[in-house]
Amino acid sequence: MCETDSVNAEEAIEVLAQTLAGLHMPTLPTPAGDPGSDLILDLAGRRLRLQVKYYALIDRSRALHVLRNLDSGVHPWDWGTDVILVVVSDRIVDGARDQLREAGVSWFDLRGHLYVTGPGLLVDVATNRLTQRASSPRAFAGRVGLATAIDILLTRPHQAVVRETARRIGAAPSTVSTAMKSLRNEGLMDERGAVDLEALFWATAREWDPQWVPVDRYPHPDGPMRNPALKLGFDDVREPGWALGGDVAAAHLGAPIGLASGAAPDLYLPSRQAHRLACSILGEARETAAPAARLAVAPVVAVCEDRVDVAATRDEHWLIARPLFVALDLAQDPGRGAEILRSWDPDPRSVRVW
Repeated sequence: MCETDSVNAEEAIEVLAQTLAGLHMPTLPTPAGDPGSDLILDLAGRRLRLQVKYYALIDRSRALHVLRNLDSGVHPWDWGTDVILVVVSDRIVDGARDQLREAGVSWFDLRGHLYVTGPGLLVDVATNRLTQRASSPRAFAGRVGLATAIDILLTRPHQAVVRETARRIGAAPSTVSTAMKSLRNEGLMDERGAVDLEALFWATAREWDPQWVPVDRYPHPDGPMRNPALKLGFDDVREPGWALGGDVAAAHLGAPIGLASGAAPDLYLPSRQAHRLACSILGEARETAAPAARLAVAPVVAVCEDRVDVAATRDEHWLIARPLFVALDLAQDPGRGAEILRSWDPDPRSVRVW
């Protein structure tokens, strides 16, 4: 394996072999002493060697990285030795697909498309996405796994350190160590603790699943909403409190997003108790009714900390979740959201992680 020894990379080879077999293109194991390939493609007696590189995500910048770092012996196929490079990824965006195609690089998007090109060979077909890996390491298992990924994306360390991360998120070092081991198994972190931030962001986005509850009445921060048990948190932006997310927050933070007048806000709450009380006061909206707002318990407490106050420049009384969390909300829409994120840089002074 050329790119990484992670479990995901090994599974990528297996899924590629299964998919080729389903297209009546059987593969054979690589013979001992052949480190330059991972599979042998058997085409009616003619054999092509496949070298597989696995990445969690391939966008335009990652595609350029792949093209710059092609091994000298596979560029992108070696006519003398019949070696074909195949890039395998959980997700290859359309622009990156075009870049790889133009460079003659074969690729396999595990969401359901295979493109293989080589001497006398062209395969360009939609595949059954159910052939994806049956199981994968749970890098985000439990709240600590997700909190670890979020902390890395927020702090963007040169190298992630177990004890420092554990201290910041308030978790046991042993649990954080397990989470980081899973990130390494996913190919998102190397043995030194260096992280592919963009790939980690999109992997985190796939796990970002706030449970939104639509409510019937808008939560005006007065009257019955003055209950301290609701933990609105207007007094200190650094302390946990309600945080505005979603499209409304994105618009306030300068994202290029069209927003209808009076759009219902998405609000993250810092605790389950506050969420239950708020839903009880505001009433859950009927399925057929347009909600006045949507409420969710924050997947990690960091969502509701260090919020952004835009009241001085925008007509918005809610404190806003940091851009990372708003970006994770946008990323839930793989088309529209991804397009917005490509052109949104909320702070040019810092490293963007999407």
